[in-house]
Amino acid sequence: MNQPRENVYTCQKCGGFTVTVDVDNGVTPFMLKCRASGREGDCDGTAYSAMYPKGPRPPHIPPPAWEWFKPVGSEYNKLSDAMKEHVDKGGLDLRRKR
Repeated sequence: MNQPRENVYTCQKCGGFTVTVDVDNGVTPFMLKCRASGREGDCDGTAYSAMYPKGPRPPHIPPPAWEWFKPVGSEYNKLSDAMKEHVDKGGLDLRRKR
């Protein structure tokens, strides 16, 4: 992967931003559970992708707090069967940024 790609998901309920970065190549979803607070579950809203906006990040958008990655080894083994199928088909999983 050349330059890590950043994406911004905007929650339709709270208006918060979940900012992600791809650390591996793969497929990411168009929508996800809101994580704008830094944790999943604080808001039960759905956040929608800005489809990897181009240009510099606007000042009101925080830096990425989450990363999309390809789970391997023990991380892969802990996944549900459905998530393993997703990863096997090129999908990525989401975790707090390391």
